[in-house]
Amino acid sequence: MVEKFDHTVLVVDDEEQVGKSLGRFLKGIGVKYVYMESGQAGLERIQSASKPFSLIISDQRMPGMSGSEFLGKAKEISPDTIRFLLTGYSDMDAITEAVNNGSIHKYISKPWDNKDFEGKIKSGLNQFELAMENDRLFKLAKDQNSKLFQLNTDLKNSSAANEKIITQLDKQVEQLNQRYDQGFENRDYVNEIESVLKEYKMLEEGKLNFLYSALLSELYEQFKDIATRNGFEMPEEAS
Repeated sequence: MVEKFDHTVLVVDDEEQVGKSLGRFLKGIGVKYVYMESGQAGLERIQSASKPFSLIISDQRMPGMSGSEFLGKAKEISPDTIRFLLTGYSDMDAITEAVNNGSIHKYISKPWDNKDFEGKIKSGLNQFELAMENDRLFKLAKDQNSKLFQLNTDLKNSSAANEKIITQLDKQVEQLNQRYDQGFENRDYVNEIESVLKEYKMLEEGKLNFLYSALLSELYEQFKDIATRNGFEMPEEAS
């Protein structure tokens, strides 16, 4: 038996001596136990327990509620708990019924063989551990799948939101480019220059003639330089 769980076995028998005998046997192999004297008391103890019992051992012949009936109800409360029915050979019909409806995992014949009984108990406790581990892994996988689904949803939403923002930014850039291009195409530089000249009161005829003369002189020098570099001669500037 792997010591991963703090196992507790529920013993249910209307004969106190038999119940305590089972308890001593369990204690001798290192397993804790709780003893209840009837099926009804056993059900109440299962419901009030802070954690599931690893295994239940119940006698078949008890007043008020038989062992097979008790284990059937115990299964509804704690389905993962391993259930053993303690019975005599004369109770084979009850054993067959309990096996068929899944109320018990094993039956123990009276009188039991201690070595065989110990092996069955340890096997039952290992089976309970496997059930608990499978349940833990299932819950873990379910939780991880839920988190992955949420992460995937968040990423999709984030991607859609970012794509929308990028699309809006692209449109804004395109609009700015259009305004930029249109601005250079449609600007009236002559009017802009005249506006600046008016602002600084430079539109007087004398000042304008001086300005045009300076511009023409500068243009002449630039064209003369270009002509010289290309093997041409420019006429001399008129005085």
